[in-house]
Amino acid sequence: MPLTRLTHSLDAALGWFELGLCCEALRELDALPAADQQRVETLELRAVLLQQQGRWAEAADTYAELCRREGACVDRFIAWGCCLYELNRIQECRDALLAAPPKARDHGLWNYHLACYEALLGRPDEARRLIHRSLELEPRLRSMADRNENLIPLLPR
Repeated sequence: MPLTRLTHSLDAALGWFELGLCCEALRELDALPAADQQRVETLELRAVLLQQQGRWAEAADTYAELCRREGACVDRFIAWGCCLYELNRIQECRDALLAAPPKARDHGLWNYHLACYEALLGRPDEARRLIHRSLELEPRLRSMADRNENLIPLLPR
């Protein structure tokens, strides 16, 4: 498909999304040729649309595909874990984050989410280490941590 046609379809899907019409946006993406449906930009929009609809398993599968791509950013791994969390698949959340490239360890939000999963899995020492690292990297995450019942007992005072 010529890039202009793909761009038009993605723009149309984004327009539907901005209007709050996720079903129409997904139909726009579904109408793309198979090769274009596998493009990163298409998968990213699909994942967000699926999340908006609460279709957590499909969103998790889409993020998993995105995370297998060369150069996948840390945010994709975090989103993958969040979708799995909604399905109460906590060990898989942890595994998804640990599949991120090593540079993720220097990302505050990555450490924050991993701390949450470690706490839920009954690993308070590792959760404490990770939440401290998270706050060291991104102090603004403290307000989120202060509202997380699993992390509150682990926070530095």
